[in-house]
Amino acid sequence: MRPVSRREALRALAGLMLAWPGVGAVAPSPPAALSIPALGLRDAPVVLLPIVNGAWDESRLGAREVGLLQTTGRWPGDALAMVLAAHVTLEGGAHGPFYGLAALPVGARVILQTRSGQVWRYRTVSHQLLQPSDVKAIYRRDGRRLFLLTCATWSQSKQAYVRRLLVEARLDTRPAEQPRLILALSGI
Repeated sequence: MRPVSRREALRALAGLMLAWPGVGAVAPSPPAALSIPALGLRDAPVVLLPIVNGAWDESRLGAREVGLLQTTGRWPGDALAMVLAAHVTLEGGAHGPFYGLAALPVGARVILQTRSGQVWRYRTVSHQLLQPSDVKAIYRRDGRRLFLLTCATWSQSKQAYVRRLLVEARLDTRPAEQPRLILALSGI
């Protein structure tokens, strides 16, 4: 075995430091709070919306809560895009968390904080109106995407919303790296 130069040792160590998660690295965790500054939405609690009788159970949503749809991505960077849903209006006509979502401009900031405290920043890129049955539009194999979903197009005759508004946002910045231990390599 030949001796290793200091330069080779430093390269090998640098490669290990990049590959190793490091002390204090945070495992992926589900979202805990959503903020959309342009809507005035700040730290809205995120709850899991399970599927009940073949549909997501939005009855679990409180007046201020946003629901993470079960069967979509569970955290930023997951294999699937996350889908967060919330009411546009509440019983009695009060504004829901996603009131104003239809007017949200492209490029608006969307900020997601996970349960582990990481902060992920997204920017909106598009709006799309869907039929309520068009669920395949929300299943994307891209964990850098986040979809915001709410009711749209009120029908006076049906006394119900007849479309869904889907706003797509893409990851803008990742959380800051956890501090890493810096080693003094003077003896190598």
